[in-house]
Amino acid sequence: MSKENPGNAVNLLCEGTMIVGDIKTKNDLRIDGIIKGKIITSGRLVVGSTAKIEGNIDCTNVDVQGVVIGDILASGAVALKSPARVMGNIASGVVSIEPGVIFNGNCQMSKKESREPAKE
Repeated sequence: MSKENPGNAVNLLCEGTMIVGDIKTKNDLRIDGIIKGKIITSGRLVVGSTAKIEGNIDCTNVDVQGVVIGDILASGAVALKSPARVMGNIASGVVSIEPGVIFNGNCQMSKKESREPAKE
């Protein structure tokens, strides 16, 4: 998934699983379940079509097909793919939005990387 993840380690959260709390990882992350909390990763985040995230996202790159209720900060790229629904603000250097996506929020883009993912 990510070039920054040489071991190809990927965290998976399958459909039917819910986590209440924050997630922080250096590895790639794919979510098909429900997260109620913020997500911080220096890898790639994939929000599957069955996923729902209620919280802010701070990552390198993110592909969204599911629901995100919160802000997205990506130092790389944000790709909103149909049938994604995003209710929140986006800050990233690159943003792509496919037809059929619902996006309600503000988008701030800059030519250079937004910043490194937050450290906690």
